[in-house]
Amino acid sequence: MTLPPAADTRRQLVAIRGACFAPAALAVLLGACDSPTEAAFPEVISIAAAEVAPLVGLLEVTLRSPAALTVDYWTEGSPRLRIQAPAAATHSVTLTRLRAGRSYQYEIVETGHTGVLDAGPLPEDLAAVTFTATGVPTVELVLVHLFHPDGFKGYAVVDAAGEVVWYWQTVDFPFGATRRESGTFVLMDKGRGLLEVNATGQVVNELPQDLTQRELHHDVIATPWNTILFLAFDDRLFNGATLRGEAIWEWAPETESVVRRWTSWDHLDPAVDQGPRFGTEWLHANSLAVGPRDNVLVSLHYLNQVISIAPDWNSLEWRLGGVNATIPVAGNARFSGQHTARELSSGRIVLFDNGRDRGDYSRALELEVSGGIGTVAWEWGPTPLNYTSAVSSARRLANDNTLVGFGLAQGIGRSSGPTEFFEVEEGGEPLWRVVVGGTQVMYRAEPIATLAGEVVVNPQ
Repeated sequence: MTLPPAADTRRQLVAIRGACFAPAALAVLLGACDSPTEAAFPEVISIAAAEVAPLVGLLEVTLRSPAALTVDYWTEGSPRLRIQAPAAATHSVTLTRLRAGRSYQYEIVETGHTGVLDAGPLPEDLAAVTFTATGVPTVELVLVHLFHPDGFKGYAVVDAAGEVVWYWQTVDFPFGATRRESGTFVLMDKGRGLLEVNATGQVVNELPQDLTQRELHHDVIATPWNTILFLAFDDRLFNGATLRGEAIWEWAPETESVVRRWTSWDHLDPAVDQGPRFGTEWLHANSLAVGPRDNVLVSLHYLNQVISIAPDWNSLEWRLGGVNATIPVAGNARFSGQHTARELSSGRIVLFDNGRDRGDYSRALELEVSGGIGTVAWEWGPTPLNYTSAVSSARRLANDNTLVGFGLAQGIGRSSGPTEFFEVEEGGEPLWRVVVGGTQVMYRAEPIATLAGEVVVNPQ
């Protein structure tokens, strides 16, 4: 193929080390730098670009000899993105975070070679979902879990403008997502199981759903030791009838094995540990998290309680709130029907309080445990108030802001709506609001820094 011309002599040269105070091109021609050496960038033999998965491009570059590459890509009205690739003679550079139906320009920074890459449209069911964004976030991307019985089911990543830049369709309810150290997603699909998926949409590992012996539900998380924990029902006989308890399974995808199992039946007793929604299902666990001591937190919706399992899984460290609590909460610290409980540090727990027993508003809630009781350290809800009787999430960001998602549309489960998520400052000021239309359920809203290592060079 005929290559586009390089932009100028400067861009065909790479500085190996040092600094130069003369203009770069002049420094190369006149030898103006004392310490650095300049070397000609290897000849580009071929370039090819194509969309290889929805909203994901692949740039293939062959060089005369190995070298690192920096690739910028952009479209009108969107951020200029950059991806860097380590030294090689043959490069396959993944260009993620594309907006649907757009034509992207790309540039190899070292040589100035440019080209065009076209992103295809969204599927009709996802295109029918709207994301109306106001404000400016600090979070780069958000992964939302969406479900409509007659529409889109699955996961979508949206950017600051509310544009969908990645998605994965599920067979049934999108019941939890996590990321491994490698950057792959592990996605729970109620109808299929656990799927480890890379940025290009390839399934790397899969654990099938088992509705008879180990029905996966409600959450999956990656551990610091690179395994996967997930929730599954554990059915047993109680008072002559089948009662749904809970189990946590630990999965090692590379060896395709389940390496550990915890069950609620060894640590709680349905005869005495009964919450206000006790029935054929006992606990209704709905979130997992690894704590600062490698303890495991589980949110038990039907007990209005968060428990901490010791690192060896042989005992409970504590039971926060609800029935038979070892750490009671009182007054405005009471929560009910909660989701996404995480221990930020010893004695600090953040969660989404659905307020199921209140029935009038929901909130993000941070509790401080001191003197054996839990008190409110921080709370936030929007104006006007939003009540969501189920689902939803609160995630603390590294900068101490909080991403808060209200996940049920108006009228679903007596919820007030709308379906929306916010980034909120520590002082309670919302920086960013996204209203989600065209769906019934947004199970969670999760912060994401990058899809495949891309970074923003200049935001719009």
